[in-house]
Amino acid sequence: MPIIEFNDKLTRIVRGRTIQLVAQEEGLVTIVFHDYSTMRVKVAGGPTMNMLGECRIESVGEGEAGLNLVGEDGCIATLRLAEPGSSITVKDENGQVEYTG
Repeated sequence: MPIIEFNDKLTRIVRGRTIQLVAQEEGLVTIVFHDYSTMRVKVAGGPTMNMLGECRIESVGEGEAGLNLVGEDGCIATLRLAEPGSSITVKDENGQVEYTG
């Protein structure tokens, strides 16, 4: 079983944001939050699980090639990262980069 590590920096940025929309296209998942900020994740394939729906993010974990988004209700969405370490971008509602990694 792969080890998933808590991503403190990313968690501090997105904790408490409510997912409004999840859009998937080839190699990319875009999550739009209630405040119109976005998280774009370059993926290898689609989500292995998308159980979040319109919930609030509690924490984010990363392991080898995966990103786990954990909702406040305990639901988890797992994304397989295309390039670990350079697949995630979070922008605020004005398009300013808050996180890359």
